[in-house]
Amino acid sequence: MENAPGETDIISLRDVHLTLGDFEALRGVTVSFPEGRSTVIMGQTGCGKSTLLKACAGLIPPDSGSVLFRGQDIFLLNEKGMRGLRKVNGFVFQDGALWENKTLFENLALPLQVHFPELTGSEVTRRVVRALEKVGLEGSAAQRPAALSGGEKKMASFLRALVTEPSLVFMDEPTLSIDFRMTERINQMIRDLKARGSTIIAVTHDPQLTTTLADRLVVMDAGTVIAEGDFDAVRRSGDARTREILAQILGEIASYDTDLLALLDSDGEDG
Repeated sequence: MENAPGETDIISLRDVHLTLGDFEALRGVTVSFPEGRSTVIMGQTGCGKSTLLKACAGLIPPDSGSVLFRGQDIFLLNEKGMRGLRKVNGFVFQDGALWENKTLFENLALPLQVHFPELTGSEVTRRVVRALEKVGLEGSAAQRPAALSGGEKKMASFLRALVTEPSLVFMDEPTLSIDFRMTERINQMIRDLKARGSTIIAVTHDPQLTTTLADRLVVMDAGTVIAEGDFDAVRRSGDARTREILAQILGEIASYDTDLLALLDSDGEDG
């Protein structure tokens, strides 16, 4: 898909194949993510969404093909280049992925200490405390992950990803298994990210988050990308499989965004 005028890709995959064990998770994926846009990756369970997200972030190397960050192959970057990539991005893991031997405070402080060694200890403390206060977790700063609830772990992962104020954020089901109050706080922080012009690439089944977040959609099926583009353009796709997947996933979203009812009711005349 061609970009809009003035739009450049921050992450691009070119014919990426990736096998996990005996499972071919990505099968010749070619897809791009424009800078400054928010993209939601959708598809049925097991289609390769999370694997695609982790490949985009440079967390899983492909068996073949290329993953490009601003036109450079992530897995060919030297140490300085990889540090530069890590410094500008944050990743919200589905399972939290916190360091179990560190306190909540230490989990949030470590990215600042690693990527911004020029910060004083008092400035690191100020940023971490401010992040925890936003979500009411300042009282848990000295606790280790084992003492936190599942929702608190997810929130901690979200805060850790954002504490460095990254321009590129990856999110794997950021609102899964958290209560309504925390979900609302995450949605507000995501709106703030969008307002700052951050690039967001997310996997989610959360209907409210999708309507809050998505400028663009990438639709996956059995390890391949079958549709990508602006939200409305993909929603109006004439491809039967794309429409079937979206109808299944977006059924709940229609209650949040009545315009999406057109997708569920349409017979394909828009495609």
